[in-house]
Amino acid sequence: MAQHNNGFSLFEMVLVVILLAVVMSVAVPQFMNVKEQAHSANIDAVAGGFASAVGFVRGQWELEARPKGSAASRFVTYINYGGVVVGVDGETGTPTSDETEQKDTRALAMSSARCQQVLNVILQDAPSNTLSSTVSEVKDVRFLVRYDADALQCIYYLSHSLDAENIPKNGKQLIDTKGFSYFPKIGKVQIFKS
Repeated sequence: MAQHNNGFSLFEMVLVVILLAVVMSVAVPQFMNVKEQAHSANIDAVAGGFASAVGFVRGQWELEARPKGSAASRFVTYINYGGVVVGVDGETGTPTSDETEQKDTRALAMSSARCQQVLNVILQDAPSNTLSSTVSEVKDVRFLVRYDADALQCIYYLSHSLDAENIPKNGKQLIDTKGFSYFPKIGKVQIFKS
């Protein structure tokens, strides 16, 4: 008894390749779009939570009768925000630091390190973040923290949106990046997705 091995004909193979090409041409762009939408939703969620927390900190400052520091250190103001000590600007109640440094808590005394402190102290489960300029460290976290002293602006870049060849430094916000900004002088949170 003869046994025949039937394989695919050339026509069937070409047909399968064409079908795979069509599926890939539809699926890959959809996958890329879903990935971008996920990054965008990530920014929206973190920035929304951050903005809410800023409002809660300001509300707690109001409840504590707008403290403005003490006689010994009138530029150092802290409040108890749900069991966490937060440094605030004594004039506006906006969060400006954590309790590690017992120094000037005014919005005018901000730095990139203080921007990082604010992110970590006011969010209950803050996203991973860094001040580093090392590419490997930036890619291992969700946000890169920077500060623009001229605009009095904390900048939280989504690390996935950054070019490894051009990691932002402190200063003006880079274009073609994604993330959110916090203006501690007025308490405003602004999303950027250029």
